[in-house]
Amino acid sequence: MPTLRLPPHNLDEQSKVPHRQGGLELRLPNIDHPAPEHELASMSIPRAAPRLEPEDVDRILESVDGWLGPDEGRLLYRLAAVADPGGAIVEIGSWHGRSTIWLAAGARAGRGARVVAIDPHSGTELRQDGARTDEILRRNLADAGVEDLVEVLTATSADVAATWTQPVSLLWIDGDHSYSGAKEDFDLWEPFLRPEAAVALHDTFVTLGPERVVRERLIATRRFTGFVHAETTTAARRCDVLSARASLTRRVELARRSLYGMRLRLYDTNRFGFATLRDRILAR
Repeated sequence: MPTLRLPPHNLDEQSKVPHRQGGLELRLPNIDHPAPEHELASMSIPRAAPRLEPEDVDRILESVDGWLGPDEGRLLYRLAAVADPGGAIVEIGSWHGRSTIWLAAGARAGRGARVVAIDPHSGTELRQDGARTDEILRRNLADAGVEDLVEVLTATSADVAATWTQPVSLLWIDGDHSYSGAKEDFDLWEPFLRPEAAVALHDTFVTLGPERVVRERLIATRRFTGFVHAETTTAARRCDVLSARASLTRRVELARRSLYGMRLRLYDTNRFGFATLRDRILAR
């Protein structure tokens, strides 16, 4: 995987604040005021489990290999926290578990949706011949204290989708980064999405495959709105027909996303000396 140059601080503060869309807000539930008993009964994660704050996850991940940044992790944490426990949180591409731990920690802090981590854990240029990563993932989950929240499936996305029957509340795509691979992952799992389910893709903006899927499947179809981003991750929420006001809000979201992507690509390539200049300003 090519090394991506990222700024020392997120270029856009938008990803750090709760996001409101269509009456929904990505705020963590108030843990001091538990959910009603009928909702707790449907949750798959015990409420007595210790909650991990984002700062706790940061410390845990110091020893976990991977490419997910802290702002991206916090976005996943918020999305997982509000994910409907009537559906699963499905992760495609786990590697050593950085995003898996963020998702599990968010689910524990929030409504308790279960996490299903899908990865063949073999092959690709990221692993040596014959090397596997599933045991590393399981060990990292255990060290983080979230192994009871995650179902690890050592298989391809296509193999799992072929027999899958459950609804999905949050779909996180971070597997094959080719256009055909990212597109297949989205197309296979979109039919399982619950109404207002969230979808997030890693390495958008700077990687052609995931970015093209976002543009073609999330933006052009108008089936998604509530666009948010952090570092190279883009997320959006499934929607029905939008009102005129909601459509205008969506256009503003996409304009902000376009501007952010342009700035991120300028930084990544240091075109016109943008990265050098910005780093010098921040260092003052």
